[in-house]
Amino acid sequence: MITRIYALLCCLLLSAAASAQSSKTPIAPDARQKTSDTVVTDAVERVENITKMLNRVNNTLRRGFDTTEISAELPESERLVKNLHAGILANPRLLNIRSLYALQVILLEMEQTHNRWQQSLSTYSRAVTDMSAEINNILHDTVLERLPKDPGLQSLYVNQLSQLNRKWLQADTANRNSLLRIGLLQNRVAMNYIAITDMLDEVDFKLKNAQQHIWGREEKNLWDARPGDYENNFPQVLEGSIQATHRVFRFYLRYNWDVHLLNLALFVAYFGWLVASIHRIKKYHHDKKGIFGNTRYAARQPLLTSLIFVFTVGPFLYTNPPIIFMVILWTVLAVCVGLLQTREMPVWMRWQWGIMLSVYLGYALLNLLLQNSFLERWAQFFLQVAMLLVCWFFLRKQEQESAYNWPKYTRLVVYLAMGMFIAAMLTNLFGRVMLAKFFGISAVFGLISAQALVVLVQLLFETFYLHLEASKSNSRFAAFLDFNRIRESLRSTLYLLAAVAWFVILLRNLNIYSIIRDEVLLFLEAERKLGNTTFSFSSIFIFVAVIWISFQISKVMMFIFGHQDDSGSVKKNRWNSAVLLIRLGVLGAGILLAFTASGIPMDKLTIIIGALSVGIGFGLQNIVNNLVSGVILAFEKPVEIGDVVDIGTQSGTVKEIGIRASKIATVEGSVVIVPNGDLLSQHITNWTLTTQLKRSELIVGVAYGSDLKQAQALLEAAVKAQEAIQQYPAPLVVIHLLNDSSVDFRVLFWTDINVGLTVKSDLLRTIYDSLNSHGIEIPFPQQDVHIRGEAPPPADAASLPPSQP
Repeated sequence: MITRIYALLCCLLLSAAASAQSSKTPIAPDARQKTSDTVVTDAVERVENITKMLNRVNNTLRRGFDTTEISAELPESERLVKNLHAGILANPRLLNIRSLYALQVILLEMEQTHNRWQQSLSTYSRAVTDMSAEINNILHDTVLERLPKDPGLQSLYVNQLSQLNRKWLQADTANRNSLLRIGLLQNRVAMNYIAITDMLDEVDFKLKNAQQHIWGREEKNLWDARPGDYENNFPQVLEGSIQATHRVFRFYLRYNWDVHLLNLALFVAYFGWLVASIHRIKKYHHDKKGIFGNTRYAARQPLLTSLIFVFTVGPFLYTNPPIIFMVILWTVLAVCVGLLQTREMPVWMRWQWGIMLSVYLGYALLNLLLQNSFLERWAQFFLQVAMLLVCWFFLRKQEQESAYNWPKYTRLVVYLAMGMFIAAMLTNLFGRVMLAKFFGISAVFGLISAQALVVLVQLLFETFYLHLEASKSNSRFAAFLDFNRIRESLRSTLYLLAAVAWFVILLRNLNIYSIIRDEVLLFLEAERKLGNTTFSFSSIFIFVAVIWISFQISKVMMFIFGHQDDSGSVKKNRWNSAVLLIRLGVLGAGILLAFTASGIPMDKLTIIIGALSVGIGFGLQNIVNNLVSGVILAFEKPVEIGDVVDIGTQSGTVKEIGIRASKIATVEGSVVIVPNGDLLSQHITNWTLTTQLKRSELIVGVAYGSDLKQAQALLEAAVKAQEAIQQYPAPLVVIHLLNDSSVDFRVLFWTDINVGLTVKSDLLRTIYDSLNSHGIEIPFPQQDVHIRGEAPPPADAASLPPSQP
């Protein structure tokens, strides 16, 4: 091959020879040196840069692109596609819902794999094409055509071009070979990918058709069925199904290592978290037995706790898992739940759990069969009868042992399972075999998964409790949190999520999850018009969901930071001042995120703000006033959560400073709702703004004639005997008033505002006993009444005659 560099090399050699023999007129030395230096500098730099580029290209092409996996696995994938098309799609006898689901799983995994291969090959192809462009650009480089004037430099330059020509030929050949190899692989992958997508479309069509006719009769009625009505007997069907199931399981296990590793990481993280909490409690807490006594499972069985967490959450991370894969995961989950609760279960419940697990394994085995058989139908019937008896026995025992702490809705779940068992029995009797399998396995695993999810919620609370107790020794924030309040606030949410997860598991076992999901998504994502506005229910749902979540987060934060002790009194802490601002920030961020996530244009937000401004002018003044007042309260902090205040005629403790109004808990037990605007506009007496101390006063009277110095000393001693009375500021006892019937002393002292009444009561009792024991009378209000009679007559008045009328 004669390249342009080679031709350029020949031209330069001829030009050098001609220039050496031609002109006899010498060039001025300075001019010749200047021209030669310029040419040499440009040429040497350009040759050096081109050489580096060619070395890099040659090294990259020599190492090659990593297509080993594609080259090794593509032939097997091509054979598998041919076998699947010839073995299943071309055989209508094997096309039932179970075989179609298994085939769909394989094809979906192959589609994802080929997608990944195509992306890798496209990346390699672009890289090779870019290197080809860099190689071809050398041919159009005009700097290489300039020849140095100096004969010695000409020889060196020609030698460099010769080496450059060899590197260029090597890079060009390797580049062409790489393009050819990658192009052939891309073509084979693309052809196989097209075949996979065609088969996947065919499977989806047949699957939807089979689901629509799921209620149709497949076999004869059970009482009319005979072994000769079936092409293959049970052992033959079992053998073929095991081989197909093993192939599906191995294929799915092989191409989902990322999710496997994710679940393994979740298990290690959860187990490490739990074990570390238990270790810290054992090492640093003196009351470790009391802490562990508050848990039922997590502290005693951390390994089983972690396994239940992973095998409950992990299955939801897989996309389109085959039934054999889910059966293995759920079987391990059921065994772990049974082992965890063995010690607390009554004996009859252990037997029931074992029977239920055995029935589930039997149903799982029957559910894996790709064809129906005579023996399988009767096996289903006996399993259905057995589970109905188990459920009936459970309901009887539950009524007898009402003291046992049964989870809520237990009877509802059992009744639902019994209904599905009855439906499975009826559909099996009347020839709907596949539908009977779906009802049966959904019912039995519905019972197992319901118990597993209830146990999981309990385990999550116990794990979090152990973490809080372990962190209280080195974390002030953990010591501040109240586990009981957090549990009460999150209990309903976790059980709601558990109910949703149970419903999803039920739909998956009924094999209608994908149908319902697709229909719901189609309904939500369909574009609708209201006037000139286009919207979808999905955007509305996302908008409402994000705002609801932000509101729940704000509510939980208020619930946690509005801290109360065991007596119900609100505690004042350093977090309370920022709670309102954080709540407002969460709600504001939630609104903005809701607009962004739902796809609603931000210019709509300006319209809403404009509408609100009009509303403010007409009727929202009070609401906006209270909202702004809440922000001012958060910044100026005249009142904080936990403060004892007097507002008008009301007195109590600030329980919550909300966005619109605040709550004040009175000593009588009522809660007064005060708008934030009133908190700023009214005169407020805050007893705990700067200190928790409050001055109390007692008036003690002693009788006239008592030793006043002794009485004052006794009062001072009684005050000093009370430990709850503050010594700084020092208490004070002074003579206050000369009353009508007593000499009054005024006793002044400082106490914590939360214990003022108790200290006052104790001090009065001490004063009374002290004065009484020393003979000092405490007078009570009294009044002396002197009764005067008529004056006696004079001595000579008796001898006088009585007066005449």
